[in-house]
Formats: sequence, structure tokens, C-alpha cells
Amino acid sequence: MKRPPRHTLLTAGFALATLVASTAFGAPAAAKPSLDQAVTQAMGAAKGAEARSIYELAPAAGLATIVEPDRTSKDGRWVFGGAAFRVPTTTHAGPVTALFFGHLANGRWEIALEGSEAFARASADAPADLMGAGERATLASTAAPQTFADSAATGLALPWKANGGNWRHWGVHGDSGTSTPYNAIDFYGGDRYVRAAAPGRLYRFCGTSTPYIKVVHDNGWTTGYYHTYNQTTVADGSQVALGAYIGEIGEQLPCGGRANGDHVHWTLWKGNTAVGVNGKEIGGWTWYAQSTAYQGYAVRGSTRINNSDCCLTNYGPGDPGSGVSAPVYNPNGSVNIRSGPSSTATVVRSVASGTTVNLVCYVNGDTMTGPWNNTSKAWDRLDDGNYVSDAWVDTGSDTPVVPACT
Repeated sequence: MKRPPRHTLLTAGFALATLVASTAFGAPAAAKPSLDQAVTQAMGAAKGAEARSIYELAPAAGLATIVEPDRTSKDGRWVFGGAAFRVPTTTHAGPVTALFFGHLANGRWEIALEGSEAFARASADAPADLMGAGERATLASTAAPQTFADSAATGLALPWKANGGNWRHWGVHGDSGTSTPYNAIDFYGGDRYVRAAAPGRLYRFCGTSTPYIKVVHDNGWTTGYYHTYNQTTVADGSQVALGAYIGEIGEQLPCGGRANGDHVHWTLWKGNTAVGVNGKEIGGWTWYAQSTAYQGYAVRGSTRINNSDCCLTNYGPGDPGSGVSAPVYNPNGSVNIRSGPSSTATVVRSVASGTTVNLVCYVNGDTMTGPWNNTSKAWDRLDDGNYVSDAWVDTGSDTPVVPACT
């Protein structure tokens, strides 16, 4: 469904100090406050440096800002909408975006951007004719403490139908490929139909009939879906279910950039902060990044799916807190499972190299040297309460991929 144009394109080159930007208006008294300018200033202050890094631009480069007011309160003093920095045509990147509240107070627009505490407050203070209680609660969660971003379990499915197979990926990478953190995966193949990775609220950016879509999930995560077409026609802010139809993989570029081949550029965020997928459970697979972009892989049990390998099946959102599955490795024999995080702790059992174990959390203990001449003082607690040295576990990472034990 083609939506009527509602965006304004501005150029941002601002360096303000706060997440909540205000544009003050003095004489002449008849001057009209500019919401577009206030949002552009807030975006430049909060997200400008990030966008230039992701878009591979010089630190002082200008940014074109698309400002899209979506709803206005009856008294005209509150506005809710979205904003995005246009992606240069030289860059393969998803857009840097933010939802915003605008509040006209004392002759100036006060702007609160997604992910900030001010945004959470605005979601509570905005009048009832702007949005309902359910949407307020979801948006307020984008400013919640981010400690759980270190957890392996995400409660997210892969972005296609449950148990759907024959999908592939083009590796783990940053939002522009080489940018960090590696919070993006390009998926292609399968039945081509992209679906929501978890329940949440759906929002669009960059106008056009095939906008950039992201879903702010009920569990605190946000996921982005770029390059799709034949998209859902549900209204912005609508609650969508796990597996709800988003669109079809393609090469659409509503916010700019470039794309090669039909795919969905899928991204992971907490609030408005990019979170790397390394060690995260998504769709029943544990994802691992490597030092080079597009070289990451997915692991489930003894199956490993590298870049362009077939095939990924969507096993659903999983059970949050269930841990990370990974194989132990010792080319010369077995690996000891001990009663504590120490080389002198009782050996509970020994398991053959290649055996998959379920890691729940980690503690620091004796430093051990593993089969790759690697050293680690981290010991992974298993789901049976015993421990294995992280030095002997093939997680694809030199640091723990599960949270610290509490």
C-alpha cells in the first residue's frame, strides 16, 4: 500500500550536548517554531557521530535527515514520529533511525529520542489522544537498563516462518558491513517472506511505498528489516505477533544506500543502541562473529552454517535463559567436566571431543591453556551445575559468550 509522503529532508551538521534538543524562538513574536529543525538538531547531537561512522563518512560530513511526523495531538502541542539519516549511495548499510516525541512548551519544541530516559518519560506524559497504554509501555522499554544485552538468550526467532528452512545468510557483519558492533545478518532464500522475530510494535521510516521497517519488541529488543517490498499494510504502532508478515526480500532502498541481490538486512538493537549478535541465540541457533565482517556463522548442536551454506531452519524464539550450546574440543582425547572452576576440582565426568554442552553462565577461576594455545580464566557453568574451562569450548570467541553467574 502506497503511503502519502510525510517527510521533510534537511541537512544536519550539529554538535549539541544532550539527547533532548530544544529550538528556542524569540523575536519576532510571530515566528513559527520549526519541529523539523528541532528533530534534526536532536538527531545530529545524539546519533550524528554514529551515523557518520556507519555510513563511512568523514567526521565533519553533512547528513541529510528525513523527519516524519506521524501523529499530532488535538491541541497541537505533542507530536510523535520517526527520523532517519539518509544513507549515501556508496554505502551498503541499514539506516540510522530514531522514533521521537516532540512537545511544544514555552514557545519551543522539546525533542526526546528513542532510547533515552526523556523518551520514556514522554511516552508516559503524552496525551491519550496520541497513543494508547499498550504502545506507551512498549516504547518506555526502549530506555530500560541494558544489562540483559549481555545475555545469550534473546527470545527472538529468525525472520521467517516457524520451521521454515532453505534459508541462507551472508555472514555476521556491522550495519554497514565493516562497522562495529557486528549487529547485522543478511538473510536470503527460503520462501522469500520476511516475518517478525518476536511480538512487538511496527514502525516505518523513509516514506515511499516500501519503507524501512523496524519492530520494537515486547521483550525489550528491537529488530530492523531493510530492502523488503510487498510489505504489510498495518498501521504504524500496531501490535504485531511473532511471525507476522513484514514483506518480501528485495533490493529496496527507501533510505538510500546500495544492495546486491534480494535479501533482508536484519539488525539487532537494544533501545536505539546496536548490539552485536556474537554469542546470541536467535531462532534456535547460536550466532558467532569473527574478526572479519561477513565471516561469522551459526551453530546448533553439531551443525555449523557458514556464509552462504545451506540451510537454516527457524526453530523459533527458544526459551530465554536456556543457555548457549557449544562443542568442547580436544584433538588428543576428552575434556574434563569438573565440580568447580579449578584444575584441582573433582572430575565429574569426561566427554569426548566434539560433544555439545549447554553453557549457562561463567565465573573466573584457574587460568587454563586450551588446544589452540589459547588461555582463559573463565569457566563455563553447565546446565547440570558443573564446570568446564572456556579454553576448551569451541564458542568462536576468545571471551565468554554467556553472562557472568550471579
